[in-house]
Amino acid sequence: MRISTEQLYNRSIQSVLDNQGTLSDIQTQLASGKKLLRPSDDPVGTSQLLRLTEEISLLEQYNKNNNLLTNSLEQEETVLSSINTSVNKARVLMIESGNGIISADDRQAIAIEMEQIRDHIFDLMNSRNPAGEYIFAGFQSASPAFSYNASATGNKYNFEGDQGEMEIKVSDTVTLQANNSGRDVFEDVFSRFKADITGSVGATSSKLTIQGQTAFDKFHTANYDAVNATNNDFRVTVLSATQAQVTNVGTGAIIDTVDFSSGDGFLFNGLEIEITGTTGDTVDFQLEPPAKKNIAETLNDFVNALYNKDISDSNFDEALSDAVIGVDNSLTAMGNAISAIGGRRNVADSVRSSNMDLEIANKTSRSNIEEVDYAEAVSELSRQETALQAAQATFSLVTGTTLFDYI
Repeated sequence: MRISTEQLYNRSIQSVLDNQGTLSDIQTQLASGKKLLRPSDDPVGTSQLLRLTEEISLLEQYNKNNNLLTNSLEQEETVLSSINTSVNKARVLMIESGNGIISADDRQAIAIEMEQIRDHIFDLMNSRNPAGEYIFAGFQSASPAFSYNASATGNKYNFEGDQGEMEIKVSDTVTLQANNSGRDVFEDVFSRFKADITGSVGATSSKLTIQGQTAFDKFHTANYDAVNATNNDFRVTVLSATQAQVTNVGTGAIIDTVDFSSGDGFLFNGLEIEITGTTGDTVDFQLEPPAKKNIAETLNDFVNALYNKDISDSNFDEALSDAVIGVDNSLTAMGNAISAIGGRRNVADSVRSSNMDLEIANKTSRSNIEEVDYAEAVSELSRQETALQAAQATFSLVTGTTLFDYI
């Protein structure tokens, strides 16, 4: 087979151009640090790079979300812990005010300090995050979570937000609550459960007091009927000089038969009931509807009792019992919220650690595909330089040869 001079020339120059192109690519790889300069260099590798880059970007966004979540939870936990400390201080003052030898002036001094605590707690209940949003207002975060109206006939401190809870996605499968609504933490807190005597037939006198709040709370929770009010009415009937019977007025069911002595109290599910009467006499009592009150309102009610110089000892004791139970219930609600925050923070930390490990693995995989191996590239550069020099020498030899050299 004969090869024409033109074919020989074209092959030689193409060899030079190919080697120059390869050498240029290697030089570009070394300069940029990137192994893949164009998709055609490695279509499969390019596809993997796109997928890994998307996953890394998503993980970076998840980490940003996680930081936002953690900051929000940390701030709320700090605020709740501060409120918790103040409420415990108020509780100590309440117990102190119940000391039988305390003077009216001492109560006034306690009232002043309690007012300061109440106002501080109210400010904390309207805490804002760095963006200026009220953290306990739910989705109504542009407005204060709680308001105060001194002229209101009922509660002075009222919740103005909603139950909205912001959720933040921190991984493909994990979404965590970033805030607690003030309704859940402060507003939906039960006041002290109570019962009142509503009437009697034949009895000379009757009296009802709560001696065991825990036992009565269980009875109230188990028996209060929000639908049929008559089922909340109970009747004590004196059966004899030594026995009395408690029945439910609405259902007619016999609840208990107890030992009885006229003029002496007997215990019934945390209640002490005292009746002066004879066989056939009856006394009715009723479970009060469960009420809810936020901690600021609870403290405000007790401050008013402290300032009331005309309040009787029995009424003050009742106000004190109401306040202590309200405070304890508020502490429980805040404690539950703080525990839930701690749980969410633990999950967030675990997810962050997993995301970071996955991000490192993805970046390593991307680096293996995308980044140049400098030792290998330098060796290849040297080889291509030699190949180019050989091609150039061959080209010079070929193009310098003619038929006349052989005549």
